[in-house]
Amino acid sequence: MIAKFGALARHLRKLGARRRLALLLFLPLLFSIATTRAEQPSASPAQPDHGPTPIPLPIIPVEERTTTASVQEIRANVSRDQSSVADFAGNVSKLKSEIESRIGEDMTLLATNPTLDLLPQLESTWQNFADSLSTLDHELADRAASLEKENSRLNRLNETWQVTLGSAKQPSTPQSVLNSVQSIIDSIGPARKATESAQFQVLTVQGDVAEQEARVRTTLASIEQSQSQALKSLLVRDNPPIWSSELGLNKWGTQSGTSFLSEQSQASLAFLQRYAFAFLVLPLLIVVVTVLLQFIRRRLEKVGKQDLQHAMPLLELPVSTALAISLVFLLSIFPQAPRPMQVVLGVVGIVPIVLILRKLIFAGSYPILFAIVILAVLGQFRLGTAAYFPNLSRILFLTQMLFGSCFLIWLLWSWRLPEATVETHGRLWRRIRAIAKIGLIFMPVAFLANSFGYVQLGNLAGLIFLRSVFVAAVLYSVLRIVEGLIIIGLQVRPLGGLRVVNLHRPLLQRRILGVLSLLAFFFWLIVTLNFFGLLAPVTAAGKAVLDASVTIGSLTISVNGILGFAIAVWASFLVSRFIRFLLEEDVYRHFRLAAGVPYAISTMLHYAILLLGFFIALGALGIDLTKITILAGAFSVGVGFGLQNVINNFVSGLILLFERPIKIGDMIDVGGIVGEVRRIGIRASVIRTADGSEVIVPNGSLISSQVTNWTFSDVLRAFEISVNVAEGADLQRVIELLKSAAANQPGIVKEPAPQVYIANFNSETVAFQLRAWTDQQQAWGQLRSDLSLAIKDTLAREKIGTALTGTRALR
Repeated sequence: MIAKFGALARHLRKLGARRRLALLLFLPLLFSIATTRAEQPSASPAQPDHGPTPIPLPIIPVEERTTTASVQEIRANVSRDQSSVADFAGNVSKLKSEIESRIGEDMTLLATNPTLDLLPQLESTWQNFADSLSTLDHELADRAASLEKENSRLNRLNETWQVTLGSAKQPSTPQSVLNSVQSIIDSIGPARKATESAQFQVLTVQGDVAEQEARVRTTLASIEQSQSQALKSLLVRDNPPIWSSELGLNKWGTQSGTSFLSEQSQASLAFLQRYAFAFLVLPLLIVVVTVLLQFIRRRLEKVGKQDLQHAMPLLELPVSTALAISLVFLLSIFPQAPRPMQVVLGVVGIVPIVLILRKLIFAGSYPILFAIVILAVLGQFRLGTAAYFPNLSRILFLTQMLFGSCFLIWLLWSWRLPEATVETHGRLWRRIRAIAKIGLIFMPVAFLANSFGYVQLGNLAGLIFLRSVFVAAVLYSVLRIVEGLIIIGLQVRPLGGLRVVNLHRPLLQRRILGVLSLLAFFFWLIVTLNFFGLLAPVTAAGKAVLDASVTIGSLTISVNGILGFAIAVWASFLVSRFIRFLLEEDVYRHFRLAAGVPYAISTMLHYAILLLGFFIALGALGIDLTKITILAGAFSVGVGFGLQNVINNFVSGLILLFERPIKIGDMIDVGGIVGEVRRIGIRASVIRTADGSEVIVPNGSLISSQVTNWTFSDVLRAFEISVNVAEGADLQRVIELLKSAAANQPGIVKEPAPQVYIANFNSETVAFQLRAWTDQQQAWGQLRSDLSLAIKDTLAREKIGTALTGTRALR
């Protein structure tokens, strides 16, 4: 390198001074270019990782405190995770125990060619197991990720402090510093062990979850296969006829009684352990609801509330009502219960409902109630014996169909609605008769098909009818109970103290019950479709219809969007109507607002809600609201060409609402039209004249034209009556008589007092003018006529000759 620089120097000395100067000026640029080109290839390789950097000695005390806090935080997090993992392990153990107790029974049931009504229930049970295990799996995965993160933090801290310890081992390093570093490393070690132990626990529980998920998936696959097989064999004889000798006594049970009791006991115990909290809270809930109902009953008796005939049975049977309400909270876990426990819970739930309904329905309906109860109990026992006693289950089904058919025949031909209840229950009775006629088609067909060995077809036909009726009966019972609770809720505070409730209690009851009835119908439809496995296909078909769309340019309109648009607009009108109803019936009465202010507030709120609903509807339709400026531009062009009057009337309507030159109920005179203002609309106002006609006046006319408002500042109206008396009469006496007649006339206000003055006189007569005031704007014409007659009679009694020459309104 030195030799090269020496050769370069000798070469420069041979050049001229000017050339040497130019070369020396250009040489740095060449060197920078060469250096850049030399560095470009070496820029791509990544910098080597030199590992953790030792902590400088001066900041070791600060880092020691930080690391100690981090280790303590990690240990707290790991301890929390270990506690959660222990809970997860307990839940997995309960699920495992319940799965083991159920899988034997359900696989036995699947091996006996189960009926279509049992398979959806089995699928729901095992799908619940799958969902529970999936939830646990996700939770465990989160815990595993958290523990891995904490373990990585501990490893980085351990490496950093190990390197720091190595670099700190110098003769000049104080021993206290080395001891501090070593203590930090010693504290990291136990934390790492705890983290690794927690990770091992998570992996163990995850393995158990994976094992149970595999068992659940296998069972669900078997259920799906059984469903497919059952659908294929609907028109195939899948069992011997009921009278066949193949149904021997040795085939009535598939397992010994001891084994049956043992498995059911284990399954019931596992179920109770899994939902122990629900069964512990249930008695407490029953006690609380019972006490609350008794308190409400005493309170209603004390204040003497009426119209409680539909609610009193709930208060007279507080324990039954509390039990029925409490059992509602078990509906979500009822399908997961073992079949014998379902039978017990079903029978227990029927008892309070029957006791309540006996009070809510008229006595003539008791046979229908008891028949439904008998069919429901038979159905519960049939489901409970289907796994181990399939032939007994078949006999119970045939008993259901035979009893139901006989009862429906008696119901249609012998039972009649009492005359006293025809008006109130006639519609319900017609529905019951229609349902009974449908049942007389399904139930005999089901009985015959099952008897001849077509078990799947018979069970499907019978259970289509029975399950629909059971769900409808339960929902009807719930609605009657809820109706009683609504009546109670609208009678007691806080709802009972509202003015709107006191004025419109029957209307509110009907509207709330109507909404609940609609929701009950949709619930009945969903439950019925789901029971027969039709909910998913129907939902998929409905979704396909709703997703159908048409594209116009950049705009895509779908059926779903159109439906959403319609619902949003309808809902905005409904919400606006409800809010205005609440404000006008209750809220405004608590404030002293000037005349016309409540109407202005309600109208503006109505417009605001409709505008908000319109924008929401546009969003539901799929229109990009950021492009609404295009619509605004088109709207402006429309205003410029043809909507001037519409916009003028709209803005004038807003001015009328805010400025309030006229208000609802005012008597006005505009363009020769005299009448009462009935409505101020978005474009025009409605004026009702004295002859009963309603005149539509554009709002712009009310702003731009001269309007006489007879009731702008007050409701008083003055009118005059002209009276001529003969010359020679006592004028002072006439004035007193006129004032007295006006003051004694009903409808004439005391303030301002009636006034009488002489308007004119000649050689034969003296003309008087009587001015009186009234606050009856609508009846001032009749009042003027009555007062004229009273004046004539008064002056006639005084033998004063008169001539009523005319009347006119002053204000």
